[in-house]
Amino acid sequence: MTVIDLTNGRNPVGPKVGMFTRFPPSKSGSAPSASILAEHLNSRFGIPVEVIRLVMPGESSAEGHPVIMDLNPRWHMSAQFAAQRANRCDVALIQIDCHISLGLMESFIAELTVPVVLSVDDVVGSADASALARLAEKVAVIVVPSEVGRRRLEAAALPAARIEVIPHGSSLQAMEPRPLPRRQIITWGFMEPGMGAERVVRALPLLDDLDPPPRYRLIGVADPFWTRSEASSYRSSLSAEAVRLGVADQIEFVPMLHSRAKLASEIEQSDLIVVAYDATERACSRILTEAVSTGRPVVATAFPGAIEMLASGAGTTVAHDSVEDMAGAIRMYLTDDDEYRKAARLATALSPGLGWDETARKFAKMILDVVDSSELVNETRL
Repeated sequence: MTVIDLTNGRNPVGPKVGMFTRFPPSKSGSAPSASILAEHLNSRFGIPVEVIRLVMPGESSAEGHPVIMDLNPRWHMSAQFAAQRANRCDVALIQIDCHISLGLMESFIAELTVPVVLSVDDVVGSADASALARLAEKVAVIVVPSEVGRRRLEAAALPAARIEVIPHGSSLQAMEPRPLPRRQIITWGFMEPGMGAERVVRALPLLDDLDPPPRYRLIGVADPFWTRSEASSYRSSLSAEAVRLGVADQIEFVPMLHSRAKLASEIEQSDLIVVAYDATERACSRILTEAVSTGRPVVATAFPGAIEMLASGAGTTVAHDSVEDMAGAIRMYLTDDDEYRKAARLATALSPGLGWDETARKFAKMILDVVDSSELVNETRL
């Protein structure tokens, strides 16, 4: 077994990972993260990654390294052929998001002969936890991005020793606070029902005494799993609500998926980040992780993952159904310099631990531990 120094740059070649995942050019939320993790494992820690890419209906295929195979979830032999390829590696890393069928995962895992690491995008409530518990019987480790997710899996009778908490990685870094007066609010992500942007729209009239008035930039395009009409309907509803409330001139839609560099530039020109999901049971959020990593204060609805992430004071959570709470939190950070700088300082302190280098380092260590444990078991059997 190659011993890899996880503290330095390039290293000797380590165990080969077969990664089963969504992957670019897919526009799903998990695809870019999978790509960044694969690149970091290879370039930073010398762990080669071969990607078995799940191609959903309507998506285009990717060709060339690290993608070695595209898998069609509607072809009943897909799981078998994908597992045959993954079994040539030393470990299988399976990344699950909300659009991947657990039935497909069960078929894939049943065919694997190498150790399996299951990386879960989120654990939303007891139903998710129970379904994952069934898969866990055949995997070495389940990785979740939050302590909330760990607790839910433990409640579903998974042994704690088989659960690892590794936060979602962020490509964004902490930024210096902007000077007073602070008035720019920003939200980014897929423009879809559930995003919760209407909470900010409805809060703006309660801030009409601020001079200059707050401005709200909404950056994002439709989730590829929503139809064009569904996505258009959501944006239209936000626009209509803004007109009705008399705040249309304070809102700007930016209908594009930004590169990390462009998004960083947008955030640098903003003062406050809002993550206002409708969902009340989310255990984590990639966008929330990115938001905190920028060093900007964050206002979020009080879903469990936000309560955990902002517990240090890097931002604050508000009740899902209280426009007054949302407006009050926005007002506090835009007008109270002491509160703003305190939250910014605490977010900045968290930022290094949320970067991709740290996330990939934890994955690399876990992969090495899993492979070492598997080799020890095989030696014992011999």
